[in-house]
Amino acid sequence: MDYILPDLLRKFNSLLLQLKEVSGGGSSAIRLADDHVLGFVDFLISKLVLLSTKSRFTDEVKVQLQTLADELRFIRSCLMDMLLQNPIQELESLNISIATLIVDAGFFVYFCPDKMEDEELTMTNYWSLGLHDSLETVQNVQQQAAGLFKKYLPLSLQSNCPSSNELEFVDFLINKLKEVMLSGEASIYPLKHQMEMVNQEMVTLRNCLSGVAELMGNSQIGFLLTRFKHAAYQAKYVLNSLMAGEGSLWLHKLGSFVITNDIKILQKEVKTTWKMNLDSGDGMQIKIEKDANKLVGRKDAVAEIVGLLTEGSSHLKILSIVGMPGLGKTTFATAVYKHPFVDTCFEVRAWGSLSQVYQKETLLSSILDQVHANPSHDISGEDVGQMLYQSLKRRRYLIVLDNIWDIETWSGLCSIFPDDENGSRILFTTRSHGVAAQANSFPYALRLLSREESCELLWLKLFNGETCPRELSRISKRIACSCKGLPLAVVLIAGALNRTKKEKDSWEKVARTFIRSQSIQEQIWDILDGSYKLLPDHLKPCFWYLGTFPRGTTISVSKLIRLWISEGFIHQPNSGQKSLIQEAESYLNDLIDRSLVLVTRKSSKGGVKECRVHDVLREFCSAILKQERYEMQEHIFPGGISVLYDTSLRKRVIFTDLSPIGRVYLTEQVPGTGSGITRQGRLHYGSVPKYKYLRVLDLANVLFRNSADTSDLVKIAELVYLRYLAIKIRTNRIPSEIGNLRNLETFHLSGAIGRVTLPEAVWKLVCLRDVIMDHCFFSFQHYSQEFFEDSTQLDNLKSLSTIYIWHGNVEKLTRMLPSVQKLGCIISNSWQECCEASNLFKLLECLRELRSLKMSFHVRAPYPFKFTFPSNLKKLTISNARLPWDEISVIGQLSNLEVLKLLSKAFEGQQWDMREGEFQKLKFLKLDSLDIVQWSASGEHLPCLEQLVVLSCQQLEEIPSCFGEISTLQLIELKCCSASAKDSVKQILDDQRDYGNHQLNVTVVGSQGGFP
Repeated sequence: MDYILPDLLRKFNSLLLQLKEVSGGGSSAIRLADDHVLGFVDFLISKLVLLSTKSRFTDEVKVQLQTLADELRFIRSCLMDMLLQNPIQELESLNISIATLIVDAGFFVYFCPDKMEDEELTMTNYWSLGLHDSLETVQNVQQQAAGLFKKYLPLSLQSNCPSSNELEFVDFLINKLKEVMLSGEASIYPLKHQMEMVNQEMVTLRNCLSGVAELMGNSQIGFLLTRFKHAAYQAKYVLNSLMAGEGSLWLHKLGSFVITNDIKILQKEVKTTWKMNLDSGDGMQIKIEKDANKLVGRKDAVAEIVGLLTEGSSHLKILSIVGMPGLGKTTFATAVYKHPFVDTCFEVRAWGSLSQVYQKETLLSSILDQVHANPSHDISGEDVGQMLYQSLKRRRYLIVLDNIWDIETWSGLCSIFPDDENGSRILFTTRSHGVAAQANSFPYALRLLSREESCELLWLKLFNGETCPRELSRISKRIACSCKGLPLAVVLIAGALNRTKKEKDSWEKVARTFIRSQSIQEQIWDILDGSYKLLPDHLKPCFWYLGTFPRGTTISVSKLIRLWISEGFIHQPNSGQKSLIQEAESYLNDLIDRSLVLVTRKSSKGGVKECRVHDVLREFCSAILKQERYEMQEHIFPGGISVLYDTSLRKRVIFTDLSPIGRVYLTEQVPGTGSGITRQGRLHYGSVPKYKYLRVLDLANVLFRNSADTSDLVKIAELVYLRYLAIKIRTNRIPSEIGNLRNLETFHLSGAIGRVTLPEAVWKLVCLRDVIMDHCFFSFQHYSQEFFEDSTQLDNLKSLSTIYIWHGNVEKLTRMLPSVQKLGCIISNSWQECCEASNLFKLLECLRELRSLKMSFHVRAPYPFKFTFPSNLKKLTISNARLPWDEISVIGQLSNLEVLKLLSKAFEGQQWDMREGEFQKLKFLKLDSLDIVQWSASGEHLPCLEQLVVLSCQQLEEIPSCFGEISTLQLIELKCCSASAKDSVKQILDDQRDYGNHQLNVTVVGSQGGFP
C-alpha cells in the first residue's frame, strides 16, 4: 500500500468504523456529507484512477477500477451534496446504502495487502472480487435512488408521455435546456451543474441515435427511443417545477441524478445493439473508405477501438496505436476516425499529421482550422495553442495525432487539450511502445496479418473483389505468405504484379524476385528492392529523388514536377503530343499505381495536388541515393542541420537536407565541410559561388533569419547553371544580375510583402517556365518603352503569378506571353478610370493557351463592359470584382470550364438565377464570402458537377434542391453558413441516397446545429 501519514491513517480508520456503523443501520453522529467523509471519498477516487494506470493489472481490472472511480465521482457530486443539505428521514435509507458503498470500496482499496496469504488467491482475483462487489453496491444505490424518485414523482408523469416523434421531442427539450442555461435564470442556479450534466448526456445520446438510426432497423431501436423520450419527459418536469418554485429541491437533485444515470445506461445499450449488428453483419454496412482493402483483417480491431473511444470514463482518455513501419497504423487510425459511429459521438473531430521534424505552430493551426468555425489567421506562437484550448473547452472532442516520434513531442502538446470530464478522447499512432507508455495512454498493438488475410488483401488489390483465377491461386498464396503479414509489403507486391500479365509464368518471375526466407525487416527491404528493380529506368531517378524530402512531409506535386524537370529526369516524348509537365504527371501516376507514392490531397480538377512517401520507402530511397548512386558521407551541424556530400571526385552531386531551413541540391564536390552552412546552423551565402555547377537551389522554407537580401541574390546570380531557384527574400528589389541565370527554368520568390521590382533582364531568360511569387506581386509599369519594343516572346513561359496589370501595358504583356497556361494577376485601380476597360478581357482572350486564370481586383470592376475569357479556359478564380450576378452568364458559357472559384465579393447581389445551358462541363464550384441570399437552379444546370464547396456565405438560405438529382456529385462541403442551408444539404444527401448514390461525402462545419 502507498505510504500514508500516521495522522491521516488514524482519521481514515476512525471514519471507516463510523461509516460501518451507519451502513449497518446504527446511530452515528457522522453524516455522509461531512468534510472528512468527502475528503476520504476524494482520496478513494484518486487512488482508483492511479491504480487504473498500473501495468500489473489486466485490462479488465483497469476498466473496472476506472468505472468505480467514475461512479463514485458521480454519486459524490450529485447525491452526497444533496444529503448534506437535506438530512431528512425520507433519505435515510439512501444514506445507509451510500455509506455501505464507501465502506466496501474503502476497506478493499485502503487495506489492500502487499501479498496474499492464501496462495490460491492472486492479487488480480483480490481486486476482481472487490471491484465486483463494490460495483454491485453502486447498482443498489442507483436502484434505490430511482425508486425514491419514482415514489415522489407525480403519477401523471409515470403514465402519460407525449406521443409525438421521439427525437423531435428530445430536440425540443435539449434546445429549451440550452436556452435556460444561457439565460441565467436565478431559479435554476441551485441545480445548474446537475442540469448541465443532464443536457450533456442527452446531446451525446441524441447524436448516437442519429448515427445508428439509419443503420439499424426501427424495430431494434424503437424501444430505446421510447425510454429516451420518457427520460426527457422527466427532465422537462424537473426543469419546469424548479423554475416554477414547486416541489422539494432535494427531489429535483435526486431526479437529475436518476435521469442522467438512465441516459448513460441507454448510451451503453445503444452501443451494445450497434456492436451486435456489426458482428452479425445485418443492417449495418460500414463505409469508411471506397477501397475495401482498408479493413482487411482489421474489422474487429476497428470495432474495439471505436468502443474504447466512445465508452468508459468521462475523463479525457488517451489511446495509442503502436506498430512497426508498414503495419498500417495510419490506415487503421483513418478507418476509426471516419467510422460513422465515432462521427456521431463527438461534437468536434480533428486530424493532425506529424513528421520527425515538425512545426508545432503549423500542426496546431491545422487542428484549429478543423475545430473552429472561423479561425483567425493573424495569430501565431503561443496564441495558436491558447486559441485551440479555448476552442476545445467544454466541447466533446476527438483529436487524432498521426505519427508521434518521441515523448518530447507529446509533452509539448498534451497541455493544450482540456479535460472537462465530458468523454473527450485523443488517439495517436506511434512506432514506439515507450512513447505510448510514457504518455499514459491505453496502447493498442496492431498485429500482423494472418496468411489468409494477406492473401485476401492481395486478391483485393489485384482483382478488386473478384475471384482469383484458379491457375494463379497457388502462386498468389505463396507470394502473399512471403510478405510475413506486413500490409505494406502486400500492397507493394500487388503494385508490381499489376504491371505484369496475369499469367502464371509472369507471376513466377515476380515471385522469384521477391521471395526469400529472412526476417520481416529484411523481407520488406527485399520487397522494396524487388519493386525498385522492376521499375522502368526512366522512373528510377524520380523514385529515389523522393528520399531527398524530409521524413513525414507532404510534398506539393507541382513543386515535385518542377524539380524533376530541372534535374533532367523528364524527357520529351518523341510524339511531341505531351508537354514535359504532362509527361511528369504520367510518371507520378505510374509510381502511384505501383503503390510507391501515396496521394494525400486531390486538386479541384481531380488530379493529385499533394502526395507523400511512406517512411519505410523514404528510408529505402535515401539508401539507394547514398549507396547506389553516390558515395555519401554525413555531417551534422548545430541546429539539427544535416549535410550529405559526395566524396567521389568523379561525381559532382550533393544534396543537403536542412530540416529547419530548407533543402539545397549542389552539383559540385564539396571539400571538407565547406557546405555553405555556418557552425551556428545559419546559411552563409558567401560560400555559394563556389558551387558553380549548382542546378537546384531550394530555400523557399527557410526561417526569416536565413532569408536573402539583395547582396545575397547577387552572389546567387553567379550560379549560371542554376535551373531551379526557390528562395525566401527580405528585399523588394531583385538585382539585375539575376539575368545572368541563363539556364533558369523556375523562379520562385516568397517572403516579401507588396510590390517586388523585377529587373528587365529577367524577361530575357528564354528558358523560364515558371515565375511564381507568393504573397507579393510585380508589374511591368516601370519598364522602358525600349524594353517592350525589343523584348522577344517568352515561348517557354507556362506559369506566371502574381502580376499587377496596369491598363497601359496589358497589350504588350499579352504579346510577350503567347504560351502561358497559368496566370495569376491583380487588376490595378487604373482600370476604373479607363474608358476602354473592356480591352483587358479582349486582350486576355488572345491568350489561346491559357488554361488557368486567377484574378483579384484592387477596386470594383469597371461596369458595364464586355466580360470575355479565352475559350479554352478550364479553371477560373475571381475575387473582389463586385460584379452583378447577371455577368456570370458569360462565365457559364465557357464550354471547357471545369473549375470555378468565386471568392470574397467576386459577385454582389442577393439573387443568383442560373440560366439554361450554363456550366455544362463544370466539375468543381466554390463560393466563399459572398452576400448571396437566394440561389435558384434546375436539374439541367451543372450536369457534371462533382464537388461543391460553400464557405462563409452566411446569408445564403439554401442550396438548390436540384443538387439532389446530380448523379456525378461526390462532395458537398459547408462551412460557416446558416442552419437552413445546412438543412437543405441534409435533404440533398437524403435525395442522393434515394437515387442510389451512397458515395456522396458531406461535411458541415460551423453551421448552427449538428449534422448526423
